[in-house]
Amino acid sequence: MHAMPTTLISKDAFNDTQQRILDAAIACVKQWGIEKTSLNDIAKQAGVTRPTVYSYFPNRNDVIRTALLQSGYAFAERLMKHINRYDTVADRLVESILFALEELPREPYLAVLTEADISGYINKDALSDPEGLAICLSLFREIFRPQPVDDDTLAEITELTVRLALSLLMITGSFTRNTEQQRQFLRRRLLPAAGLA
Repeated sequence: MHAMPTTLISKDAFNDTQQRILDAAIACVKQWGIEKTSLNDIAKQAGVTRPTVYSYFPNRNDVIRTALLQSGYAFAERLMKHINRYDTVADRLVESILFALEELPREPYLAVLTEADISGYINKDALSDPEGLAICLSLFREIFRPQPVDDDTLAEITELTVRLALSLLMITGSFTRNTEQQRQFLRRRLLPAAGLA
């Protein structure tokens, strides 16, 4: 198995104050939305001063980005464990999407992905943030093991799949599908697009 990127420290490595700030940022975003959340709101929610927040994070967006990435790493680890139960690339790809659709809304920080005003923020940065992209590419390298795939193709499949997963999470479609129907839908539509038909 490929190692996850390690440029972001784990939750255990954050001190109590840093973790309170990260938790506060997400609580504020959930309560007021990303556009209305200020650094003052985050500091107040965390029970610290603005200078304390600035001693750890350069700005509000960095606090929110760090909180989302922290949760992203934890989610990626759980997803890796889940997909490693499947033998084929096709099964791992389909099951990774099904896992994301079921688990992302329950993820303490990542559940905000479905909030209306954060979706634009995530849509803008989900595939352009270097650390977020590194998480995604690590997952997709694991999904495609041992099948050889060049970096450009892997990046395209990653983009396609992440965009599909985000749209399935955020946009209500005209069809309601149970898990098995969703699995068959992904097999019919995603696998050919990923070159796995």
